Amino acid sequence: MNRGDERIIQKKSGAAFRVYKDARFRIVDVEGKQVADLFSFSKADHNEKLSTGATIDCNSSLVVGRGDVLYTNRYRPMLFVEDDSVGRHDILHPACSRWMYSRLYGIEAHHPSCLENLSKALSKFGIGEKDIGIPFNIFMNTKILPDGRILIEEPLSNPGDYVELRAEMDMIVGISSCCVEESACNAYRATPLKVMFF
Repeated sequence: MNRGDERIIQKKSGAAFRVYKDARFRIVDVEGKQVADLFSFSKADHNEKLSTGATIDCNSSLVVGRGDVLYTNRYRPMLFVEDDSVGRHDILHPACSRWMYSRLYGIEAHHPSCLENLSKALSKFGIGEKDIGIPFNIFMNTKILPDGRILIEEPLSNPGDYVELRAEMDMIVGISSCCVEESACNAYRATPLKVMFF
């Protein structure tokens, strides 16, 4: 993607693109309350990829927001959060998948999922489902209770809210417009996202 490019990611779909070091891009919630699952890989070596575990370790926090860094599994900076109009995101939950829909909602028929969307979008770069780990779930509103339980509530994002990221290395980025309409995760509906490059 080049400076000035924009891309709409339709609801329940995904996209993937190359991003070069120092490039900035913005993920925009078009209609509000829509989660964006982001997962990324080093362009030079696909075995180096986003690690929410290393991110938690390096930041000593379960919260990611403006001024924070997302790290790779090799503990190198990958993405810097330049700006964030919401301030509530998730780095704990895996991408929704056919197994999740079966286990949590009893859905056995095909259901669009973020894992499927990311796999399809990233396949043009030779990246498969088994390579995808826990994403940066932008706008996902996860609350951690004092007893350790977690609750997923409606996102706090309104139409036009965004997260702006700066690439700390050459990378390949996949983004899925989350497909969950069965819970408060996306306020019980799926909507589009927009990606803007600066």
